[in-house]
Amino acid sequence: FLHNGAKVIGLDIVKSERIVEIEKNHTDSYLFLKCDITSKASLIACIEDIQNSMGIPNVLINNAAIDSPPGAPIEETGPFEKYPEESWDKVIDVNLKGTFLACQIFGGEMAKNKNGSIINISSIYGLVSPDQSIYDYRKKRGEEFYKPVAYSASKSGVLNLTRYLAS
Repeated sequence: FLHNGAKVIGLDIVKSERIVEIEKNHTDSYLFLKCDITSKASLIACIEDIQNSMGIPNVLINNAAIDSPPGAPIEETGPFEKYPEESWDKVIDVNLKGTFLACQIFGGEMAKNKNGSIINISSIYGLVSPDQSIYDYRKKRGEEFYKPVAYSASKSGVLNLTRYLAS
């Protein structure tokens, strides 16, 4: 987008080294704002900052997501029956609630102006359940590992939220 002349706003809870590099190379066309997408108030503050500095956005790409990484503690990558509620809540909050809230806040402004597109990023795991046999190499090393449930459930939710909004 930047290389094709678009103005881009990046939202994240942390300003990474990569973001600093992007800012240096695109001083006129890139804006970073610290934002917690799981907070409606944070998103409202961001849209107000964006409107004041760059105008009303006409594209939203919902790409934020988290998952239990392969090196996560056994509580998060063990059997379904032991998957922690706190992990479920965190993944659902970021992946699904964050997408929902961003669509409300940014999509609402786009709708008022009758201009805009929303791109929600899901995953193949939103359509099919993980093939747990992919992780058999870990079992052969004596580890217990299962692709956690929350990521798949959240990405299925993103697909159906997108279908809902499209209709």
